[in-house]
Amino acid sequence: MGELAELQSWLHAAILDPDGPAADAGDVVTGSSLLTARERLAIYWRGYRLRLLETMRGLHPGLVHLLGQDVFDGFAMDYLDAHPPRAYSLFRLDEGFAAHLRDTRPDDAGPWSDMLIDMARFERAITEATEAPGTEEDGPPGDRLRAAPCLRLLRLTWPANAYLAAVRRGAEPPPPAPRPVHLAVGRRDYALVVRELGAHPFAALEAIAAGAPPDGAPGAWLRHWTALGYLTRAEPPGAAHDPAGTVPAPTERTMPR
Repeated sequence: MGELAELQSWLHAAILDPDGPAADAGDVVTGSSLLTARERLAIYWRGYRLRLLETMRGLHPGLVHLLGQDVFDGFAMDYLDAHPPRAYSLFRLDEGFAAHLRDTRPDDAGPWSDMLIDMARFERAITEATEAPGTEEDGPPGDRLRAAPCLRLLRLTWPANAYLAAVRRGAEPPPPAPRPVHLAVGRRDYALVVRELGAHPFAALEAIAAGAPPDGAPGAWLRHWTALGYLTRAEPPGAAHDPAGTVPAPTERTMPR
């Protein structure tokens, strides 16, 4: 490894260290008459962490409202410390957040913890549906209907979609009562499309998304889902058509669990 690469690697590790700049900062960074080398590096360390935290808040407005900003910040920083960002895009910053909440939940957390995890999953699905390839510029038609690349399907324990919609309207909604919710999240003409589905339509759309032929679903359902941008006859785009790199993380798939 060359000298420049070694310096870059050191700086990257120092900025990501949850405990702050290392004591050996003076070996690389010069101090000044006012600040030590470690204090100077800490300016960048704090600024970088604040930028990541602001991004997490922007990706999860519903969860911020549900928890309160201070509590959310604590959860977010715990996640970022455990999973430092590795992707080039900030849109991927939270791709393991819901899995982290699930893995670190107390054993006796109860339904409240499920609500938090579901909200994190729903808001991640929104980001993925927004950034993934849609149907706006479909390629050549294929031989059958298939799920659009931007489609995300979620089984939730409460209507997180209704809560988030109320928050975005500026309301102060109480958390809705828990109930099984089946959501389809996608995009049509660059606009987000979220629909709650019944159990049977959801199962049919879920099967199509998993690669099953669409013949078993009623034609009216297929036409409706195509109009919403959930289904397409276009051939699936290759990796080069996904500039945002929005493949769901292995630890947190937003397709049905």
